[in-house]
Amino acid sequence: MASHVYEACKARRFLVAEAMSGLGKTAAVLCGTLCAADELQLKIIYACRTKREVQRVTEEISRLQQTKTLRAAALFSKFDYCLLKKSSNMSVPQSSFKWYCNFNVSNNLCSYFMNLSLLGPEVRNLADTISFHVPAHNDLLERGERLHVCPYELSKLAMSGAEVVVIPYHYLFDDAAKSLLLSSTNCSMPGSLLILDEAHNLREVMRSMSTTSVSPETLATAVAEAEALSLENLASSLRELDRRFKTFLGESKGWYINKESFVRSITKEKDDVWLSNLALELTTCAGAAWYAVAAEKILPASVLKVGAFLLSLASTLANQEMVLTTSEGGLSLTNANPGERFAKSITEFYSTVLLSATINPSKVFLQSIGMDIPAVEVFRSQATMPITVRTVIDVGVTSKFKSRNPEMYRKITFKLLSIMDAVKGGAGIFFPSYAILRSVSDEINGRLTDRIVVSENRGLSNQEANELMEMFKSARRPVLLAVQGGRFSEGEDFRGDLMDVSVVVGLSLPPPTPTLYAEYAYLKQVGVRDSYLLLSLLPALRKAFQAAGRHLRNPGKRGMVFLLDSRFDSHTIIELMPSWMKHDIRRGDFSRAEIEEMVTGFELG
Repeated sequence: MASHVYEACKARRFLVAEAMSGLGKTAAVLCGTLCAADELQLKIIYACRTKREVQRVTEEISRLQQTKTLRAAALFSKFDYCLLKKSSNMSVPQSSFKWYCNFNVSNNLCSYFMNLSLLGPEVRNLADTISFHVPAHNDLLERGERLHVCPYELSKLAMSGAEVVVIPYHYLFDDAAKSLLLSSTNCSMPGSLLILDEAHNLREVMRSMSTTSVSPETLATAVAEAEALSLENLASSLRELDRRFKTFLGESKGWYINKESFVRSITKEKDDVWLSNLALELTTCAGAAWYAVAAEKILPASVLKVGAFLLSLASTLANQEMVLTTSEGGLSLTNANPGERFAKSITEFYSTVLLSATINPSKVFLQSIGMDIPAVEVFRSQATMPITVRTVIDVGVTSKFKSRNPEMYRKITFKLLSIMDAVKGGAGIFFPSYAILRSVSDEINGRLTDRIVVSENRGLSNQEANELMEMFKSARRPVLLAVQGGRFSEGEDFRGDLMDVSVVVGLSLPPPTPTLYAEYAYLKQVGVRDSYLLLSLLPALRKAFQAAGRHLRNPGKRGMVFLLDSRFDSHTIIELMPSWMKHDIRRGDFSRAEIEEMVTGFELG
């Protein structure tokens, strides 16, 4: 794989590299790109979906740095680094953090930023040190606190001389963040090799980043924020907008909303530039935000959200791919063709490598991200880990929406407890949603009193996620409750005997929302025939298969995968399974005794 990546980069090709979880894809791709970058005098940008995955890559780089002179850096958002807000009594939401930071820096109220110039030599020395030995995120925060300088600015300084920069997707696909990234790294897209890890998530990420929403509740909160900040003219405009918004929603039928009709209904007697001017005023209310920071009031997050929605609407009226739909009592503006945005965003890089364990079938995957299929090379590693896996498909339960009731949750809980009682080592249980996780977690916690049970919660901070993983990895016979597609089900390594079994509960099919209808309608319009496979089934299966492979990280490993949903027992889904899951498949509605027999007879470990 390293050789193939090297050759593709040298030849300026677009490469999709697929290999099973646990094989060592990250190290192989880093080795291949580093060799090519060294010969071509290029930099490497390594982008990951989540911050946890960024940390996993930097851990791999740290191991490389023990034997090779290599400068590298990682960059999260400013919010993740800010030491000033830690000591502040003010609650600072991430959506408004830029105002908080700008106010304190511009008014010389952030001593962590001021010390960057006052402690110039010490800061440069520390930036050099962390580029040659990339620290863990918490370690970087501690070093910044000891020197009393901003860790975010330290990371940017380390990036300027780095050969490899590791970032979340946001820095690549958000235009403003991308500009900051390129200027901070002193490089251009033609002068960089791009690696995109966990590439099977790309369409979902692009859809999310291209969607803005607004609801009556958001508008009401925005009015209250404007009134609290004594912005009467702005509050008056928002109140009028709120009234017209509710009137339009009350008269609307169906999920599709004509953008021009909506704009006419909210502007009425206003001139052509009123909407654009209001959007600009809402999104650039720096004076109001600064006043809020100075007075230690809540920052106007809803005002900014309404402004972002109106700005996106005003700028995409003629764009047929940007579709306006109803959404949970409000409206959403979404890109029905997010793959095209992805394709445009990466075309200028010298070479691009997409990395994943689950892109089968590759033709559908490439179509989903807007790539010209004949122009893309797909490399599948034929190497396999010397592992032995038994896959158990239990057809006695399902997470189908229509079947979700107390009786089904009791059945799921019974199956889970039967598996946990039979398994002597650690286990990971991966649910299709937080709602289903919560529905069974109390019973599991109450019954597994001899184990440490760690549960993933929605909205965990980076620090909280690290603490949960430390708790799990230091426990004996731990059990992890997490969601498919979440931060612990992809990109997280569970080495050794931490986990002997992965249990995948249900299929994480996307709910039938108006934004999904918009994508279906667009694909039908352009002649795509397998839209259900592309938009719904494959994304759900990739989340399930990624979770299933979390515990397969060691040569010689013997592990089990339980798939608890009758829908897994279909020829189509079994054909789409990775090869390592298909060698030993058991199907049925299994009793406690049958589960115990399958587990004990397999010799896990």
